[in-house]
Amino acid sequence: MSKPMLLIQRFQEKQESDEEKQYAGEFNDLEIIAIAIYGKDVEVPLPVVTQRVFDGEIKFKFPTEITAGAAKTRLVYRYTLPQWLELLEITTLPVSPAGLKQIMIPVLLYLKKGYPDIFSDVEYDVNFDPDQYAEIIPVQ
Repeated sequence: MSKPMLLIQRFQEKQESDEEKQYAGEFNDLEIIAIAIYGKDVEVPLPVVTQRVFDGEIKFKFPTEITAGAAKTRLVYRYTLPQWLELLEITTLPVSPAGLKQIMIPVLLYLKKGYPDIFSDVEYDVNFDPDQYAEIIPVQ
């Protein structure tokens, strides 16, 4: 399996009131964007023709497959924190496809650092090879 790059938003500096805002639910509208990039000579691990619809408080779509054989493939994930939580609870399990875990486990570990009160309880496949994790590059 090849290793993609994962561009993800850098965390903003937290203010003292951020923890109170989290508990008040004011972070529900905060969107985090992650972009997975598979280069020209990187084989894409899954054949984006289908989408899964997550039926949470607000429905959102998640691409479950990506097109193979492209010169460069880019997947953009743009979700609110509650949507990321729902998504990561499912896509980081041992039964999830390796191509998804390759992207989603590093996203989860990254978000656990920035938003521990939200993501600390999410379990993931600890047996998945960390050498296969996408390389995370925080961007502004």
